Amino acid sequence: MEFIFNISEKINPLQSIVVIAAAILISSFFGLSKKRSVKRFIIAVAAVSLLSAFYINIHIFIHLGSLSNDLLAFGTLQVIEVGIIIFSALNILFFVSVYEVNRDHFIKILILLLFSAICAVFTVIADNFILMFTGMTIFVLTAFQLVTGLNSDISAAGNYAVRFFLRPVLTLILLFFGFSLFYGAAGLEGFSQILENESVSNPLVMIGLVVFGAAVYIYFFLFPFQNPYMGLLKRSNASSNAVIWFLYFPVGFFVFFKFSELFSFFIEKGSLYVSIILIALTFICMFAGNLGASKTTSVRRIISFLFLYFIGIFLLNISMFSAGIISSLSMRWLNIANVFLLTFSFIPVYVIFSRIEKLTGSDSISAIRGLGRSNVYLSINLIIIFLSWSVTALYVLPFRKYFTGGVDISAMGTIDMTLLALISVAFIFLMVNIFRVVTKFFKRPSEGTAEKIIFPKFFYFYITFFTLAILIVVVKCLMEISGIDIGIIDFNITGFVF
Repeated sequence: MEFIFNISEKINPLQSIVVIAAAILISSFFGLSKKRSVKRFIIAVAAVSLLSAFYINIHIFIHLGSLSNDLLAFGTLQVIEVGIIIFSALNILFFVSVYEVNRDHFIKILILLLFSAICAVFTVIADNFILMFTGMTIFVLTAFQLVTGLNSDISAAGNYAVRFFLRPVLTLILLFFGFSLFYGAAGLEGFSQILENESVSNPLVMIGLVVFGAAVYIYFFLFPFQNPYMGLLKRSNASSNAVIWFLYFPVGFFVFFKFSELFSFFIEKGSLYVSIILIALTFICMFAGNLGASKTTSVRRIISFLFLYFIGIFLLNISMFSAGIISSLSMRWLNIANVFLLTFSFIPVYVIFSRIEKLTGSDSISAIRGLGRSNVYLSINLIIIFLSWSVTALYVLPFRKYFTGGVDISAMGTIDMTLLALISVAFIFLMVNIFRVVTKFFKRPSEGTAEKIIFPKFFYFYITFFTLAILIVVVKCLMEISGIDIGIIDFNITGFVF
């Protein structure tokens, strides 16, 4: 046992990667098999490896603590990020196992999924620029292979898949250029060196930061670069959409988090113009996302636009920090909280809607009519999950000092007033979109539609897990706001981030 512990200590923090790699090795021996029994075995191997990696990621950190060297950084933030990636990969495995198990190349798809998860973890824990760039490059290539493999029977999706992944390729080029500027201007080789280097104020470093900002913006397909994203998600199958939403996007979030300290450094030294630019970008993303969702009848496009709205929340966090409303630490934890909200709300919503689309053969919002009549339990779960998005109203908390007598409301500046108005109006639009979807549940369904919508029993357990997780967090937040302390969980969520 001591021998195993010594090996584990030497490869720290790569234990979770080794476990997933072992599953890939086992799966590779059965890559050409088309037998259903073999496919079930490989699904079990993949699931066990991901669950083990999730446990090991937390267990090793608790026992060995954080780690930082010239190549890797593994602290509290990285543990959370790796956990989210592995959890997302586990849920994508669920999608693939339900919808793609009959494919001849099913095992190859699972291998690509596991390999993309490894590359994503490498990207997250890498502190060295070259290692992070290599990990992200291989991740983008593997994700492209995974998405095209899942859409091999959909010719219309092929062109959009190529156009989609040309954007992250451009992101990689910009990252390479930015890293070159960092190394050439200041001799920086890793993220941990950025704020320790006296050359951080070099104009070339500032140019590199602008390049990184452009790279991240393009990676997320924010307006006006959303067309390939919308086109692909409209035409591709359910499993590939899950890869894009729950693996591709989270990796982009975590790459951005790596630059957060550098962004914070320059924002703190910035001017009013920085805040104005950030607020303008936030406005475009949040309102374009809501407006796009309200104007379409496609369920996939509604989800896609609302996903872009929540990406706008990340920009809102940066905008509030640039205006001095929240601290740098609060900005980072709000971003992590937003990733949690995206993961735990969009996964169950998409599971249900993709199942309805498969059963009815329609992506129209009309296909969900009558769900509240034919399946009350799942409808209640969906409503609870939708209402969890109302926690975005908590963004008004930093402004409460102007209305509780702590600070004279006349002292509220233009930036504060603009952000408060933006948050309030965007929240109202979000609630209108939610109301539009929920009311469809209780309308009379088309003839024969309700009879088609039948869910397997394990779907109920799956959705209930997410609903309970969301309810626990929401109830905890409401108790904190109300000043109720029952002494069970010694962690203040709202007080920590605001």
